[in-house]
Amino acid sequence: MPIQYFYSEPDNVLCVKIKVPVVLAEEEIQVIVDNITTLPELAQKVDHIDARLDDFRARPVFIHENGDKWVSVIEEEGWERFGWKWSEHRQPAVKKVLIEGTLHKQIYYVDKNDHVKHVGEDIPFADDVTLDVAQPVVDEDDVFVQLHNKKIDMRWDLRRGSRLQQTGVMIFQIKVVEERQIFVQVCPQLDRKCMRGVNLVKDGTFEAWATNTNPVFWGASNVLRYNNAALLGNIPNEPAALFQYVDRQTPNIVPTGVYRLCFDAQEVPGFREVLGGTASFTLTAELFFYDQFGNLIIGETQSWGATQIPDASFQNFCLNAVAPEEAREALVRFSFDPNALNTSAVVIDNVKLECLRVQNQFFEPFTQG
Repeated sequence: MPIQYFYSEPDNVLCVKIKVPVVLAEEEIQVIVDNITTLPELAQKVDHIDARLDDFRARPVFIHENGDKWVSVIEEEGWERFGWKWSEHRQPAVKKVLIEGTLHKQIYYVDKNDHVKHVGEDIPFADDVTLDVAQPVVDEDDVFVQLHNKKIDMRWDLRRGSRLQQTGVMIFQIKVVEERQIFVQVCPQLDRKCMRGVNLVKDGTFEAWATNTNPVFWGASNVLRYNNAALLGNIPNEPAALFQYVDRQTPNIVPTGVYRLCFDAQEVPGFREVLGGTASFTLTAELFFYDQFGNLIIGETQSWGATQIPDASFQNFCLNAVAPEEAREALVRFSFDPNALNTSAVVIDNVKLECLRVQNQFFEPFTQG
């Protein structure tokens, strides 16, 4: 797989002008070369013929057509990005490709004494190919032709012991390419610590439980395993908490990294009946950052009331936070704060903490392997 990652761009991005090859057209070409060769001596048979293509050259042939034919297409495709300027009424276009080269052969034959010998020969050839559709170009000087997938098939017929009739069938693919200059957005250097899409939270789907009230990778208070998720408010009118440290055993928190904490939440109304009770609670999600000595630096907090969390299905909630330069660890915590007559609980699932991007160069270079 290629080295790749997703990048959420900031407001300002760096653009760099580069030159890239753009394929205008590609064609499969068949060239047949016939010739008769006289071997230097009488031969019993021809064992085989090795052939290769040498000195291959291809050049495009341009026509200059009325620019009105092309200008609407060119403007629609945004050719101004490639530096195209329609200052004349004649637009250059590639219509034909001229090809030439040398078919080099080594002929292996068996002489009258049963010895295998060989003799070489070079056969020049030339041909032309007309494209199905002419292709307009920005600059004729930046157009060239590439050769791919060469195949050569040799057939022969030995007559009178030394007269060798040969047919070489060459099949190859050509690509007409133009180098164009464009601006591209430059992404930050790939970083093994800030890989978007990697969940820094262990067991965010709450699959591992020591008991029905103790998830393996989470600290928990007044929490219950509930339909393969974590329910906060096993006793609805008492506070509940669910938390996990992202420490140095996991990938370190990247200084100046932009982090996103997301989770699914759903209210469970009437989880415990209380006389005169109703749904009345606050769910708070917190993301705190700590330095290498365990000191709290800064954090982000967001709260939702009972009316903001649906009871018919899960809803996804997110908050973003930027790690300070001295940040090395983080704490993810969910707090459930009810009033005395609350009867509802909240289910949390699919918790994900990911690094979106690094604002400054506080990271180690990525190396594959």
